[in-house]
Amino acid sequence: MENFFMEVVAYLRPPSPDVKLVAFAGGDIYKTLAEVHEHLQECAAYAKRYHVYLVTGLLIHNHNLCLCLIGPEGDLVCRQAANHLSMDLQEILEPEEKQSVVQTDLCNFTLCVDTDIYYPQVLRTAALKGADVAISIQHLEEGEDHPSRLMGSVWNAAQTNNIYIVNLSGGACTVACPALLTRNRNGYLVRPTSVLPVRFGFNTRRLDEIRSQFPLLENLNAELVQNYEKELKRW
Repeated sequence: MENFFMEVVAYLRPPSPDVKLVAFAGGDIYKTLAEVHEHLQECAAYAKRYHVYLVTGLLIHNHNLCLCLIGPEGDLVCRQAANHLSMDLQEILEPEEKQSVVQTDLCNFTLCVDTDIYYPQVLRTAALKGADVAISIQHLEEGEDHPSRLMGSVWNAAQTNNIYIVNLSGGACTVACPALLTRNRNGYLVRPTSVLPVRFGFNTRRLDEIRSQFPLLENLNAELVQNYEKELKRW
């Protein structure tokens, strides 16, 4: 793993030269086949042009609500479907029953789709599988968000699982992480902001140091991880 920078930018706007990971602001859902196809093509071309990892927007694919991670060569690195669906999508889409963690040259990523951030077992499963950074994108309208939601979901998950969490929702970007990684020990690397671009760094070396003080996650066996992941099917 290495220390690296991420930026959240307006759609298709170029990143800074030293950025390794990008996400686009906004939480719209790409629904039709034409919309999804065009979006994925633009994302692949963007990632390859700027040689970055790129998190797509929310999209509907094969009856799932998904996020994808695109690699620097424009290749698909990870496709994650939502394990839980909002009420308006439950009648038309199908939930997933697993949470993936993908290893890259930067760190181990997991994608947290829409309402999955509200279910602690999702990111706990990812943490048990070795996730370092979770990218959470939600479909929320401006004004629907509230500080207590961030504290009870994004911030709390970062503290209890010792991972970075980037949350894009309601037109704002928030980044939470273990409190010891922040200068004032409040656990917020970036407080909610809608001013773009949003630039921040991941200190994966320091994250490993903090985790070494809490070795439980590092020593859990594979069987326990599998048993915990089964909880995804029960909620």
